[in-house]
Amino acid sequence: MGGGAARQAGDVGAPLVSRLSPARRAALRLLVAAAERDAYVRELIDRTPAVAALSSRDRSFCRRLVLGVTASEGVLDAALDRYLDRPSKVSLRVRTALRLSAFELLYLDTAPEAAVSQGVELVRSQARGAAGLANAVLRRVASGAKTFLAASDVAEGERAMAAAARCAGLPLWLVRSVAEERGTEALRALAAGQLEPAPLALHALVGAEEQMGGAPGPVPGCRVDIDVAALIGDGAFERARAVVTDAHAQLIATAAVRPGTCLEIGAGRGTKTFVMACQARRAGFARRVVALDLYEHKAAQNRSRLERAGLGCITTVVGDGRDLDCALGPLDEGGRRLFDTVFVDAPCSGTGTMRRHPEIPWRLDPASVAADGALPGLQLALLTEAARRVERGGELWYATCSVLKSENDEVVARFLASPEGAGFCLEPPSRAVIFDEPLFSSAARHLAAYENGDGLMQTVPMLGGFDGHFCARLVRRAAT
Repeated sequence: MGGGAARQAGDVGAPLVSRLSPARRAALRLLVAAAERDAYVRELIDRTPAVAALSSRDRSFCRRLVLGVTASEGVLDAALDRYLDRPSKVSLRVRTALRLSAFELLYLDTAPEAAVSQGVELVRSQARGAAGLANAVLRRVASGAKTFLAASDVAEGERAMAAAARCAGLPLWLVRSVAEERGTEALRALAAGQLEPAPLALHALVGAEEQMGGAPGPVPGCRVDIDVAALIGDGAFERARAVVTDAHAQLIATAAVRPGTCLEIGAGRGTKTFVMACQARRAGFARRVVALDLYEHKAAQNRSRLERAGLGCITTVVGDGRDLDCALGPLDEGGRRLFDTVFVDAPCSGTGTMRRHPEIPWRLDPASVAADGALPGLQLALLTEAARRVERGGELWYATCSVLKSENDEVVARFLASPEGAGFCLEPPSRAVIFDEPLFSSAARHLAAYENGDGLMQTVPMLGGFDGHFCARLVRRAAT
């Protein structure tokens, strides 16, 4: 199932003596810095001078190494630790150097001799006395790569899942969860693309679509196959002519747009705020929006971008979505304010965006996403509180970027079974009011392809495809 393979990993002789490549040296420096600072690698890539100094080709290779090693860290350690006498005694710097070479041996097309030779030089650059150890360990990783990825050492009944996890660079528990909840086809799709770069998309202001280049995406305003570097150079993002945002996320944001008032909970830096405002203009809908987030710096970024884009009728508010009476107090003069639409963009595991956030799989605690875990508990609390602010006949939208049922389907089911959810019913997102507009009819067909029989929308990331997102459209009955 899925994943890259060590296609040339046969027997490897003594490593070649070679000069350490600039891309690998920069990748090692960045990975060590991220580990020592407990930072996210994506935040460091564009701020690391050693990376900026590379040629375009080397910079691309460095990025691939950094993201790939981070995303598959646990599997790389498992492959290495089989051949280390005392794994716990290996320093962070030496282990990071070994991981880089192991990633090439397991997942890239690098010739085994070159990967081992460069790995030895990487280790030598951190601890000269450990070069011999690196040579011995990496030669064995190369020779055993195919059998390791095939999980030949695992009992037959568990072998298929173990092989899928190793090929995808993912924890076994996560692979099992996806297979059990979404099926083997979804697992194959996710595994095949997990260690490959995720495609980029953007959403453009009304009238700026053609200026962004690329090709039209699944919703009006979406552009795919874009040249981000050229757009950065042109100042398109600085001037808020567009925002980078996944195409599947744009589908959800588009579906939730309807006339009237809207409360957006978990607005963050405002990518969905931006998309929804643009789509309302395209549809000719009059909307007044309150965009709420827990963090002031995110609300400030949202506010600044909206101002630069000239998108009005949006008020940004800082507060906790679990206590809307407190958060919306200044807006509640004359009584609790209700909204035609309440959109909950819930904090989640991010398991649908692991290609873009490679730390997720190996930092995520399985207990936190269990049915009784912290994240589903928080998500249900936000949804329950949000329901109190929906007008009769209004709509409550719940969205995550997770592929796990415990955060998605099960949260919605628990809400509907609660007293607060009794007045709501599920309706397919593809039948939302905006899709009555001719401009958006093709977008409705795109969205409908991802809906299940209950009317819940779920996408799973796949090779060449966009991210994993979930949404539910809950309509409040007019009589409740």
